[in-house]
Amino acid sequence: MRLRSLQRCLSLDLWDLTELASRVLGRSKAGLLVEDLSPSEVERLLRAIFSHPGGYPVPYITREVSFYGRTFYVDERVLVPRSETEELVDIVLSLGVRPRRIVDVGTGSGVIGITLKLLFPESTVILTDVSLDALRVARVNALRHGADVLFVNTDLLSGLRGRFDLIVSNPPYVPDDEIGKYDRRVLYEPRTALSGGKTGFEITGRLIDQALALLEAGGYLIVESDPRHFDRFPEGTEFRGRFAIIGK
Repeated sequence: MRLRSLQRCLSLDLWDLTELASRVLGRSKAGLLVEDLSPSEVERLLRAIFSHPGGYPVPYITREVSFYGRTFYVDERVLVPRSETEELVDIVLSLGVRPRRIVDVGTGSGVIGITLKLLFPESTVILTDVSLDALRVARVNALRHGADVLFVNTDLLSGLRGRFDLIVSNPPYVPDDEIGKYDRRVLYEPRTALSGGKTGFEITGRLIDQALALLEAGGYLIVESDPRHFDRFPEGTEFRGRFAIIGK
């Protein structure tokens, strides 16, 4: 049996399953994608999967997730980074800027801010989160990748001083009554990392107000959001996929 066939049967993310299979079976990821699994290997892998509740995120089992070509530590204290969030980094690079001061708001595991620090080593990068537990996970990842970043335990941008060239965020934007409605996996993730309030835009709206007061002239705010909320963004906002780009 091929791993891809098993992935389709279980409706799991292929790369998450490959990571788990590599750990459980001691085989290379490349080999797992092109070679058959023996019946005993399938049994061992299924045992590892079903030892957790249905829909339990695979990265919480492996304690790892890939983001922009690097491996980061994750656990139940933080949201599992999604591969589509990598586009935020692509957007930053496409702007052709060399930001001096960057803030990653609601950093969670730190994957966005740490990736930007590695891409712009001369920049000062601040990671903020209202959750101390999340910042502890982000610190693990900063140490793992040798990223010299700053950590601030605060709500969004509250208390930050000075001006910033780039503010990025994947804030909670799911309406409260939709959490877990379309994807049961999120029920195992921190609710505070998902809940965007009654409409889903409450936190994003506050973030925009705070960010515009702190952005340097010529700076950018880049936010991941639900396209259903795009009409709530300020006039002149540019949209790419799920991302809103506000320039000042």
